[in-house]
Amino acid sequence: MTVENIKIKDIEIPIAIKSYKNAKTIKIYFKGNNLTITKPKRFSNKKLTEILKENEDDIYSKYIKICESKMTTIKQWQTGEFIYYKGEKFIINRQYIDKQKIIINIDEKQKEIIIIVPKEINQEEIKTNVDKAIKKIFKANTEHIISKRLPYWSKITELEYNQVKIRDAITRYGSCMPSKKNIYFSSRLIMLPEYVIDAIIVHELCHLKYKNHSKEFYELVSKYIPNYKDIDKWLKINGKIILF
Repeated sequence: MTVENIKIKDIEIPIAIKSYKNAKTIKIYFKGNNLTITKPKRFSNKKLTEILKENEDDIYSKYIKICESKMTTIKQWQTGEFIYYKGEKFIINRQYIDKQKIIINIDEKQKEIIIIVPKEINQEEIKTNVDKAIKKIFKANTEHIISKRLPYWSKITELEYNQVKIRDAITRYGSCMPSKKNIYFSSRLIMLPEYVIDAIIVHELCHLKYKNHSKEFYELVSKYIPNYKDIDKWLKINGKIILF
């Protein structure tokens, strides 16, 4: 892997280039604020430069949006901030106790996430520990919903999988390894509406039959999720809600 900076217009963007022997296509996407490129080993640097030049407007606009979103999505877990849970906006309610422990409760009726922290604790410690705790809770809740919805859609589509893993990913909602029939999901899916989670599950299941995003692939996805195009557009617009 090669890590360097690339200058596009008036800014320098961190770029990571990964070459794979078995890769068949080039992929360009952002992982955090790093522009990540995966490509076949035989793919020349000259051709890569041409592709980046052709897509520089799109890359530039995406990078600016990522930088802007960081200003609004980084949580300090203060009262009045909000975070999404099951597709709805939950308000943060921070409270204090004398005990040396952090407690987090999700009140779905009031749409609140109650964060109880020790009185004698600094903000840096609060952020670090609450970040970890929220991620742990969201992962457990994502695992719960996937354990219900994945078998359901596997039965409906008649597409069988072997293993499923939940990981803290923010650039991909899901991915799969067709050769091993393993499927991976972001631990933050619980932040999305259930119908969107269903679409992501079906998307990954269909990759077990079609490895790429071919016409046949999308036809298969749309067979089970007729409004998939609308959901995909929604994710492109609202995808940043899983960031914190």
